[in-house]
Amino acid sequence: MKQWKKPKMKLLALILLIMLAINGCGSTGPSKQVGENKTKPARTAKKEPANSDKEDSDDSELQYIELTEVEDYYGDKSLYPVYVPKGHSNENGFIFYSDHGLIFAASAMKYSANEYLMESMKTSVEFSAEEWMDDNSGYTDVELSEILENGEDRYQILTAKKEDLYGIPYEVSHIYYMNIQETGCGVLWDLELSEIGVDSDTDSIIDELAQCYDVDLDVIKASGGWAIANEERLAEEKRANSLPETILWFNATYAPLTYSNGFDWEKVGGMEPSESNQQLNKFLLSRDWDIEDEASALETVESLKANGHRAKCRECMEKLKELGILDEKNEETFLKALMDSGIEENLYRYVIAYQLHQSGLDADFIAAWDLCRVNQLYADFYICGYMSYEDALDASLENSLILQKMYSSWEDMVNAYLLGYQFWRSDPVLTDDSPTMERYQCYLDLLEMEDGPYTLDWNMKLEKSW
Repeated sequence: MKQWKKPKMKLLALILLIMLAINGCGSTGPSKQVGENKTKPARTAKKEPANSDKEDSDDSELQYIELTEVEDYYGDKSLYPVYVPKGHSNENGFIFYSDHGLIFAASAMKYSANEYLMESMKTSVEFSAEEWMDDNSGYTDVELSEILENGEDRYQILTAKKEDLYGIPYEVSHIYYMNIQETGCGVLWDLELSEIGVDSDTDSIIDELAQCYDVDLDVIKASGGWAIANEERLAEEKRANSLPETILWFNATYAPLTYSNGFDWEKVGGMEPSESNQQLNKFLLSRDWDIEDEASALETVESLKANGHRAKCRECMEKLKELGILDEKNEETFLKALMDSGIEENLYRYVIAYQLHQSGLDADFIAAWDLCRVNQLYADFYICGYMSYEDALDASLENSLILQKMYSSWEDMVNAYLLGYQFWRSDPVLTDDSPTMERYQCYLDLLEMEDGPYTLDWNMKLEKSW
């Protein structure tokens, strides 16, 4: 098998040319197949919580926080304004929210003097602090701040550390905030952060809440130490359980299909060889490939290796040659002659065959489409029990060495693979959600993965490691 030089036109340029040339023609390609062969109490006057900066906390600018009211459920049923995370519940005088590694709660109360409000907050803080400081609590490095002032409001911050299931320490922070709204009236809200649950929205929620109450809450944000340590643990675990690079190289050849089906490209065949997966693969092989047993399995791959869709592409070229239009340089003349030829089935295959020839490429250029599926089938045969693990990988090695010699890079191979896929589907690629463009997007997604299949060295030495 010869190695192909970089084609004169890129895949997308070829697709665009076909789109422009024959927009409006019908397609008779096969339907998409997984196997790829054939979501009334008395009200007080509504007002902003004390210390809020009205200009800075304009409700229209808030993405994560909103202004609502909480009822003095055990008092006179008055309603008090409070800023809370969106998506909260508000029942029986108690507001609750839990998401993004945060737990938020709020309740209203009214006493004859502010001192009683402060005593209420102090009681809540001391209860949590005593619980965290208990020797059996699992918390370490517990620290409690002094009572801090923010205008009329008061708050305290409790911080500590815990360990996850792997012994990695993570931060826990808790703020208790008493919002004094008028003499003897207040809303006590508290916010707890657990570093193990934070995500990209967590800091934004904290920032908006801080903005609404004009208070600095950076002290309760997670430092990110646990996230770094956990990533290192996951990376080490992945390295320990990872397949040898040669096998990952095999998997990469059919990774776009694996990804499009929602499977894991780092597993042979995209899945574990379980009984349920065996039954699934047997069903798909029977439905899409007419493969029922070991004999029909081996017969199918031998046919793909020898002929496949590149043989059909050659037939299209030969037919165009018979019609005298294979060498036609004028595309409009070619298209008119093709549509006048009476050919109706898989019309776009002839357009692709013509473009290949005009680009100085023969039908064997799309061998990647056939040979990548050969690797995919060997993996399926292993999962189904039609081949042993060692035999399937031995066969994949032989096939992959051919692929590696034919193409110079993953990009060149994928271009050929996608063009072969487009040929098989007889896909004119008239829309962004056409089958070929969807498969191309799978490739782009894989290409962007930090440890994706195409980070592997195309020219690595492929050798037996199983």
